[in-house]
Amino acid sequence: MTRVFQIGLAIEALLNIFGAVTFVLYPEWCLSFAVTDDSTTDSPNVPPSSTVLWQIYGVLVLALTVPIILCIPDSEAVAEKRRIVFQTLITGEIFIEAVLLWHITQPEKSGFTLTALVFSAVNLLPALSWHTFAIYIKPGLIQSNNMSTKSAKKTL
Repeated sequence: MTRVFQIGLAIEALLNIFGAVTFVLYPEWCLSFAVTDDSTTDSPNVPPSSTVLWQIYGVLVLALTVPIILCIPDSEAVAEKRRIVFQTLITGEIFIEAVLLWHITQPEKSGFTLTALVFSAVNLLPALSWHTFAIYIKPGLIQSNNMSTKSAKKTL
């Protein structure tokens, strides 16, 4: 089962890298789909401060991807590493969901369209579900295959 988990980590890391690099290199394009239209031009007006914050968000996603990559190879302590990484991600995802849901209740104050807020909240749910499932529902997924064979040898 560890192989499936490792593949899941690799896919998550690749998706994070692809998305975060896009956020860093093309912040105006990413945000143009999310910000409300300027009433005078009927086109999105992305403030420079928003593009900088979006780039910072992209860099944070890249930074949080490094521990995910480091948890891909099997080792003796990999289960604890994976648990810490996933619990950190779960915490961040819960807080991001809370902020998004708060703004969904008052989108006119956020500067983002309701569609963008809902889309963001919904798109974060698969990652939150995956991390929660692996840590709290099926914690055996994070175990190393090497650990199970070593403990079996010790009992013999």
